Amino acid sequence: MDRFIFANQLRGIAALLVMMAHYFGVYFAAQPMIGRMTASPDLGFTPPPWVRAFELPYQGPTGVAVFFLISGFVIPFSLRRLSRAGFLVNRFFRIFPTYACCLGLGLLAVWLNARYWQQPFPFTWHDYAANAALVHNLLGVPTLDEVNWTLSIELKFYLLAALVPMALLRPGLGWLLALLGGALLATAWHQHSGHGTLLAMEANYLTFMVAGTQFHHHATGQLSTGALYARVLLVLAAFTGTWAFGPQPGQFPWVTVWYYSAVLVFGLCYRWRGAFRQRRVLDFLASISYPLYCVHPLFGYSLLKVLMHRGLPFGAAVLVTMAATIGLAWLVHKAVEGPTNALGKRLGSRFSKGQAGAYGAATAP
Repeated sequence: MDRFIFANQLRGIAALLVMMAHYFGVYFAAQPMIGRMTASPDLGFTPPPWVRAFELPYQGPTGVAVFFLISGFVIPFSLRRLSRAGFLVNRFFRIFPTYACCLGLGLLAVWLNARYWQQPFPFTWHDYAANAALVHNLLGVPTLDEVNWTLSIELKFYLLAALVPMALLRPGLGWLLALLGGALLATAWHQHSGHGTLLAMEANYLTFMVAGTQFHHHATGQLSTGALYARVLLVLAAFTGTWAFGPQPGQFPWVTVWYYSAVLVFGLCYRWRGAFRQRRVLDFLASISYPLYCVHPLFGYSLLKVLMHRGLPFGAAVLVTMAATIGLAWLVHKAVEGPTNALGKRLGSRFSKGQAGAYGAATAP
């Protein structure tokens, strides 16, 4: 996988983009929401003029889109070497322990924030459990951090990979058309009946992730370069339909355009993947990208608001907050993510011992 350093380093850049979008943009633009999330009053902060240079519309959507493309690209590698059971065990330990820890740390920050502001702590153990298990949207429980919706979609992609591995591992056009057609049918059902909102919304993003899988097929020699271009354009055409006519038409095309841009960036990095080398800063950000993505909202918003209330100007407050958030993400990476990820790999290999990988199992007579 050394030849795919580009994907790992893009992961770190994507996490940084999302954090900056939240700290420089959402923090000021959605202050009532931030107040509800952090058990604090809306103080009506006004951003300094220079913040406009960092409050860029592409940051959040592009960062999320890059994460989705990377998953679509790398997940099939795990499918090829692990059985279905081993793959699911591996993914469980990759996702849940780290996220549960980050969410717990975020809620601890909110609890301390509530005491500082003399506000009631707004969340319950049920809220935490539903969010930590990433089933909150199925149970009608509001998201606590506004970022775990992407993790819920990741889980659906893993289930799709485990249940129908042929669809992601075979480069046949029939499987691709079946996936895209299913997403478009979910969109049409929602549009005409008003039902299936969650299904249609998540099918929209799952469709986009399949673009990353086409790059995987090319990297493993299963698709020609011309076929890669054609397949990616086909996926993006379906993605355009699922977004334009799905549950979020108001975001089309001003958000969608950044997803197209993410494909362009990913594609250019893939094209020049041989030029990527180990870089200390980029590799560090890549190593902590998952805990950084998960821990930054609740912890960062809480700290940033208190620092500004104590009189620190936004520029100094956001630098302190970003440094503290990166430091906390590193601690979670060392104490939780690294050990549990290693455990997941061992258990996944143990479950797969003596069995064909998911691709082999899927194609066995």
